[in-house]
Amino acid sequence: MGDTYAKISPNSGRSVIVRTCRNVVEELVIAEAEAQYNKLSADIQARVDLGEVVAFALNRLPTMYATTQRGWVQQKKRATAELSTDIARAVRVGMMNTQRDMSLRQSDPIPDHELVTPARSLAYLQSLCSRPDLKWRDAPGALQEILSDRRLLGDIGGGYMSLERKQAEHLKSYLRRRSPEIDRGASSRTLVDRAVESREFAAYLLGVKYRYSNILENLVFAITERRMQRLEPELKDQIHPEDVSAYALNRLPAMYATTRRGLKQLRQQVKAEMTGQIIAVVQEALSRVSRTPSRVLSPLPFDRFNEELDGAIAQLRQLLGREDLSWRNLQTILEEMLHPKI
Repeated sequence: MGDTYAKISPNSGRSVIVRTCRNVVEELVIAEAEAQYNKLSADIQARVDLGEVVAFALNRLPTMYATTQRGWVQQKKRATAELSTDIARAVRVGMMNTQRDMSLRQSDPIPDHELVTPARSLAYLQSLCSRPDLKWRDAPGALQEILSDRRLLGDIGGGYMSLERKQAEHLKSYLRRRSPEIDRGASSRTLVDRAVESREFAAYLLGVKYRYSNILENLVFAITERRMQRLEPELKDQIHPEDVSAYALNRLPAMYATTRRGLKQLRQQVKAEMTGQIIAVVQEALSRVSRTPSRVLSPLPFDRFNEELDGAIAQLRQLLGREDLSWRNLQTILEEMLHPKI
């Protein structure tokens, strides 16, 4: 997914959530791919990997990254008006070109670490807890139930490490104290608020069930961060790095990968042919954004869930006694707790 998730503060070493950057075209392509897929016969559906179809189509369409609510609405309106026919055609061709006998499909998925995002980490928790509506603010309470079900909470007659039992008891006690506060906050939301939140939450989780990634995103984000470190403090404070990244990505081709082999080939192509171009585009983006007066604009509508993430991770660090806990390693740490080595 195309998100600028966090930047590292050199003083604290903690992740600080910043506004989101996402390619609007992904949403339209996924919707079109799922619509066309649902019209296929069962035998053809069995030969289609929608993640491959989505990546195939995105690589043949322009990128339209946005970083604010206004930008998202404008880009989506423009993409719908200008690209609907192209999107339908690209998806249709992708459906034909990526079909294959699933028994013959090579097991060469893109590595998990290339797909780690806050939304994907939350999707893991949803699956773990069997709660498709689970949000970051609900994570501590949901984990209490899971750990309790796995007999990591309460009186256990051996078989688990004492440190794990101590951490789990701490979690249980803490959440018991906090639960009334959480319930009061939930009950204060109106039905309208919940309906809006539901739509935004669906947008937040967009695409997490498909294994694809635009390999240029992390590269552009990293180059942007390095270039910004060279700026004077006064100027750097006025520039949002995700705005620079979005400007640059909108002037570079889409390079989505779904397999390890595809990832390697695209990176080799970037190294051989595009390094100078990417640096030049990022520098142009910095110059352009620095000349634009800083304005207070609403972030993307689903960015609120990243704000919940920051608080949830901070709580879980304290509760589990794991200062190294982050959304990046959350799955690994939880699997260690749920399946401890005896």
